[in-house]
Amino acid sequence: MLLWNSPHKDHKKNSPLKGQGIIKDSPTERCCFTDAHIDRIRHCFPADAIFKSFTPTALSDFVSDTWVAFPATPFTIGYSYPFPAFTQSFFSLTGMSYIQAMPMIWRVLYTLERIIEQEGIDLRMAELAEMYDLTTFGSSRYLLKRKAGEDHPVLKVTKNDTNWKRRFFFVRRDTIPNGKDLPKEWATHAISVAHLKLTPAARERVLAFRKLDPEIRSFQVATQDSQEVSSASATMSTAGKSVKSASKFGIDDLANVKSSRKKTPAASPSASAPKAPIRGKGKKRKASEDLQGFPLLRQQFLDYVNEKLAEIETYLGHVEDQDRQIADLQQMGVLKDLKIADLEKELRATKDEAAQMLVNMDGEKQEITQDAKVSTAIAMYKIQLLMRAQAWKSGPFCIWRPKIGSQKGLH
Repeated sequence: MLLWNSPHKDHKKNSPLKGQGIIKDSPTERCCFTDAHIDRIRHCFPADAIFKSFTPTALSDFVSDTWVAFPATPFTIGYSYPFPAFTQSFFSLTGMSYIQAMPMIWRVLYTLERIIEQEGIDLRMAELAEMYDLTTFGSSRYLLKRKAGEDHPVLKVTKNDTNWKRRFFFVRRDTIPNGKDLPKEWATHAISVAHLKLTPAARERVLAFRKLDPEIRSFQVATQDSQEVSSASATMSTAGKSVKSASKFGIDDLANVKSSRKKTPAASPSASAPKAPIRGKGKKRKASEDLQGFPLLRQQFLDYVNEKLAEIETYLGHVEDQDRQIADLQQMGVLKDLKIADLEKELRATKDEAAQMLVNMDGEKQEITQDAKVSTAIAMYKIQLLMRAQAWKSGPFCIWRPKIGSQKGLH
């Protein structure tokens, strides 16, 4: 039984899932990993881990302080949580969320973990950076890309998984180790590994890795339900079914076809046709001889097709990024035009205001000048009158005129 969260007990602890708006085509990436699917991989988590109930409208870029998104891919190829040291070092270095790594990254990391354990080569992040480049692929998802002009360090990892974007689920942070420290948002910044220095010892480890047999450097797969998964995932089945019992018809079953055809003529005990079994046996021998090299050619062809599909996906991701950048630039251009129009409007208003201020200042200047002229004229006139009055009083033509009251005695 799954340990589901109780909406009554955990209501205060749960924070709502909020979309970051990173996924552009959200209807095609809604969750399809149901509760039944989670029940098959819950043994990959601690026993007390709590999973969020299936929500078909959930998107993998949803974030929350309570819940963290996991892709289904690592647990279907043999991983368990918490992840091993090398894998966790990769995510700690890049700062990306688990859900941002494409299936190819998980296959590479899983194969390197096996080589570290079985071959005793102490690979680290500097060696990984020497063998691969990390590139973004649409909606801030990431892919490991081989170095230009070099072969794939890890083989059989470029398989194109259909519907992998929709296969994810949420686990409550406080019920898993280091859950509270896991990223709460997708990494959208540039990831630099310039600080990783390849020492002589690290270079020797890279050379030792490249000298390994190609089969050892290959992602080990087995056919199960028409999908390629790691052979280690056979131990993950809680029902105890073997991989072979769930396998469908494949190239390796041609021997069974030969034996079944051999029984057909035996069912008809006719002695008149003794050459038929011999002729049929000869054809079987020839077909067996012709098919001896076919599995290798088939695998080489599949590797080539998968590599080209990965390159096409990478190209489409770059096209999507460029389209988004063009749309952003166009939006920036529209905003720029609107900003320029607003600035021009403000400039015109400022010019009109400045012109009006100049007119007002000129009028005030004229008024002040006129008032100054009038005041000056008045002041000059007063001075002239005062000067005349003083000159009249003190001049030689000054005549004494008696007061009216003193004229009474003069007759």
